[in-house]
Amino acid sequence: MKKRPILLLFLAVAALVASCVYDYDPQIDGEGGYMIVEGNIIIGEVSEIRLSYSWSLVDTLATQDEERMKVLYQSKMHVEDSQGGRYENTMGASAGIYFGSPYAYFDMRNADPALEYRLVIENANGTYVSSWDKAISPGQIDSLSYVISDDRSTMSICVSTHTGDAGPSYYRWRVEETWEYHAETSAAYKYIYTGGLDGDVVPLPDSESTYRCWTGGMRSEIMTGSSEDLSEDRLVNHQLYTLNNRDERISVCYQPQVTQMRIPEEAYRYWEQMNRNGQDVGGLFSPEPSEMRGNVANLDNPAEMVLGYVGVMTVTRATMYVENSLTRFYRNPVRPERALDTLRTRAEYLEAYTLGKRPTFDVWNDIGTWIGYEWWPVNCLDCRLRGGTTKRPPNWPL
Repeated sequence: MKKRPILLLFLAVAALVASCVYDYDPQIDGEGGYMIVEGNIIIGEVSEIRLSYSWSLVDTLATQDEERMKVLYQSKMHVEDSQGGRYENTMGASAGIYFGSPYAYFDMRNADPALEYRLVIENANGTYVSSWDKAISPGQIDSLSYVISDDRSTMSICVSTHTGDAGPSYYRWRVEETWEYHAETSAAYKYIYTGGLDGDVVPLPDSESTYRCWTGGMRSEIMTGSSEDLSEDRLVNHQLYTLNNRDERISVCYQPQVTQMRIPEEAYRYWEQMNRNGQDVGGLFSPEPSEMRGNVANLDNPAEMVLGYVGVMTVTRATMYVENSLTRFYRNPVRPERALDTLRTRAEYLEAYTLGKRPTFDVWNDIGTWIGYEWWPVNCLDCRLRGGTTKRPPNWPL
């Protein structure tokens, strides 16, 4: 490795940092300016409600949108029951800000499931209320399962559920997913910089390994189902969503935690329409606003369009683990061959470290003579740089 001025070495880091990172840059289409109310009143739990506005790409810098958001930041929210009881926002009288959107939490753990409830929002634009509603039991999740397509290109995550009721049931599901993923390579060594122009390569303790990471989040799909066309109020292997065989989420171990809610038929029709709108035009809020009206209305301006359906419900949950060592479903992407450095002197170590590279393994020649350490770009061996954590989730099976 040739010597270069230290300044140039630091400038080169930017190019190396991206060498193992894959960017995702989503686009959002749609009409802006509608208030969105997200969340449900969940009896027996702490319930979260978020307020936001639908944005269009051309409106995001407009002064009127800034004014709209100021209104939301000043919103006050509470839940009331049919006997006059009131549940305040546990974050305070005014909505807080969560990832740039006002929100509220309501402690409904001791709420009476026999009563009706509604959400009340007060801000400069008026008083908004959701329709009065009573919680419906969520039914029973019999099992979660996965089904791999015949050509092994997709995996469907499915739920089986039933109730003891005589009539049809309408369901909505939310899925929080957690998955394990790995860096491109592991390492047996680390570099310790000791100051000046000095440093050394030493063994990497297992406790400091950055090869295995975990991350997760909520899936964004609208997942609904109904037994209205079935002879029995039972769903078997109802598909919630699919994963393709190159999705990193199923590369090692994948855990979906499914939350099931039974909802009124009106709410089911609303979410079905929202789902169709998103599939038809690629944007959730583009067609026919009149078809997207939920159950939240402005008492001071009934003509105002408000998006969202605030349900009153109880929920049930189930989870499973999908291990690739058993399914053999994941297909590794073809990775480019890398021109890696094999280094053996302290001066070479420091220069490589400054360039954003790290030692991994010993390199030996054909006659068994040690010739140095193999150095990789740091992003290829530190899984945390892709947003995850090395902290293992509780009860993880592997």
